[in-house]
Amino acid sequence: MAYLGLDIGTTRCKAGIFDSDGQLLVSASREYGYSSPHPGWAEQDPLEVWELAKEILKEVAQKTPVSPRFLSISTQGEAVIFLDEADNILRPAILGMDMRSVEQCMKLASEFGQDQLLAMAGVPLHPITSLAKILWVKENQPDIFAKTKKFLFYEDFMLWKLGGIQVIDYSMACKTMLFDIRSKEWSPQILDYLEIETNQLAQCLPSGEIVGKVDKKMADELGLPEDLQIVSGGHDVCCAALGSGSVVRGIAADVIGTAEIFSLPVDDYRVVLQIEPHSFSCYDHVIPGKYMLATINQTAGLLLRWYRDTFRIETLKEEIEKGISSYQILIDRAKVEPAHIFVLPHLVGSGTPWIDPLSKAAILGITLNTDEGEIIRAILESVVFEQKVSIELFEENGVFFNEIRAVGGCARSPFWLQIRADILGKPVSSLVFEDASVLGAAMLAAFGGGDFSSLEEIAQGWVKIKETYFPDEEKHKFYQERFEVYKELYPALKEVNHKI
Repeated sequence: MAYLGLDIGTTRCKAGIFDSDGQLLVSASREYGYSSPHPGWAEQDPLEVWELAKEILKEVAQKTPVSPRFLSISTQGEAVIFLDEADNILRPAILGMDMRSVEQCMKLASEFGQDQLLAMAGVPLHPITSLAKILWVKENQPDIFAKTKKFLFYEDFMLWKLGGIQVIDYSMACKTMLFDIRSKEWSPQILDYLEIETNQLAQCLPSGEIVGKVDKKMADELGLPEDLQIVSGGHDVCCAALGSGSVVRGIAADVIGTAEIFSLPVDDYRVVLQIEPHSFSCYDHVIPGKYMLATINQTAGLLLRWYRDTFRIETLKEEIEKGISSYQILIDRAKVEPAHIFVLPHLVGSGTPWIDPLSKAAILGITLNTDEGEIIRAILESVVFEQKVSIELFEENGVFFNEIRAVGGCARSPFWLQIRADILGKPVSSLVFEDASVLGAAMLAAFGGGDFSSLEEIAQGWVKIKETYFPDEEKHKFYQERFEVYKELYPALKEVNHKI
């Protein structure tokens, strides 16, 4: 038996076929970009993403020794795709990390109330939400809004392309802020406010359910089995948490890719209303009956990518010549010891707990002695410091954990994982299969196919620890002192960044 997992991330798509023991049989991936036509904007061509997704599906179909029976998809959240009556895409997709809709968030807060929206959707009001983006288009591009007959997100967009299926799972629906987590339906109040009809959106279903099969012509084009069944998938972070084995209390998932989300599975989504400030998410998980309590840092690997593309673009050539990731080439340049400068990693505004889209990134403490190695080290530390601010609030409110499973592109660096353990003061484990979102999607495919009784059973057999990094006590003590300074950076720079 074999299962196909497809992951549509913010900057890369990946596919993998796994056997019934969770062993990877074949895999493929492609990188794609995004554009930023104005400061704070982030857009993407969905058709480019679709064409590259087809490439990797065709590649794994050609290479696999065993044809998959079930397929499920993990996708980036919040991105909105606008289609007209003839199913033409009207404008580039507005990505999750796009921050243009600050004014729309203020209007929504005034109309509905921030706490009421959090209680409804399980996610805090923020410019990244699809709701704010759709409202921006309605107000700033009314001709496009008027022509829009379908509002799609990457999961239902991919299902529509693969099999004409118009379905979105609960976790992805929550991320739009158009969904009511209590009734498990699109919110009539929100749709009325936007002047959108329910039939302009996909049907909402739980993750892990068979929703159809790949279209025959598409199966022939890609070399996939004609009877390949499609199982409802989930938000890429939920799938990555599943693929990390974070399915029980005490095991946290740290998904470190373009953005970073730190999460824990919980039984009651209302726990998020107890944590101040009300800036965290707690929404439907892909695990039946569970919710994901999560932080968000929009700038994780994105910060290193920005540094590469701005100052070290030649590392892309080195990557091809040496067969080593350009990111690893940069990390190898980092200072071995902790940095004595700071970076505030608010490249696209701040995530939790501040949720400030007007905040900016900064490098502080530079002297004549500062070199590139220290700047790179400070970049690596800053992402962890930023996450630690949110984790500290979890623990202050009685949400504890004793182990961290790190997944995503940034989890490939042992050096960065050790920094993470030293700063957070907790064991951090890497996994044998690092692309946990792909694995999580395949796990959903296996569960939806009925070959296993539960996702917990699949996780127990499929998820394997590669190495565990334990904190160095001396460095942790040093970082605790540095962390107290780090917590002062955002408040100290807030006013001037808003003026900028």
